[in-house]
Amino acid sequence: MAKKILCLFIVFITATAFSQIEIENENLYFKVVKARKIGALTIQFGNSYNINSGKDDKRVQIRLKIGSLNGEKTAFDPNKLSYISDAHKMRFSISEIQYATFFREGFPMLTSNNSEDDNPVFAKYKPEFENTFFNFPHLDYKDICVNLNFGTNKKPKIHTIYFQPTEVDKNTLDVFFILPNGFKTGKILYSNILLSEINFR
Repeated sequence: MAKKILCLFIVFITATAFSQIEIENENLYFKVVKARKIGALTIQFGNSYNINSGKDDKRVQIRLKIGSLNGEKTAFDPNKLSYISDAHKMRFSISEIQYATFFREGFPMLTSNNSEDDNPVFAKYKPEFENTFFNFPHLDYKDICVNLNFGTNKKPKIHTIYFQPTEVDKNTLDVFFILPNGFKTGKILYSNILLSEINFR
């Protein structure tokens, strides 16, 4: 059983032991290292742009070890990751994904909006990369994607964001979800494959 850990007022999620999941047809393995509830979403681009989640939401971080089964670089699509709530019949897309390194390098953010006048510099329009989050519906659950306002309240610029696939060989990644405060249990999936169950305190 996972131990309760308190550090700098950060409350960790209690969960069962995590096992490695292998997906042979994609030459990938996953292992959840840890999962925790942290502060509200704050994304900073450069030194000037921030996006915050609402007071009714919480930000959840899942740390994953990921790699190729044969040791060679292989394709990884982060948009296939999702958080499932059976209690609320909802499925959530990721809000951020970063390498768990000192520099916290993130995956390029993409948008499905093709308006040249409306696109932010932080989210690129690249139609060659499909948002595959929508390709893996779960039962009759409602899909919840991340919509961000890159404009102002008076002149909103709403974008559904997703992330550019890349190649991996052996990496540790931090994946984030924005969930309603009342959510207590959930599952992490890759496409339609269960990676781990998570129980919130």
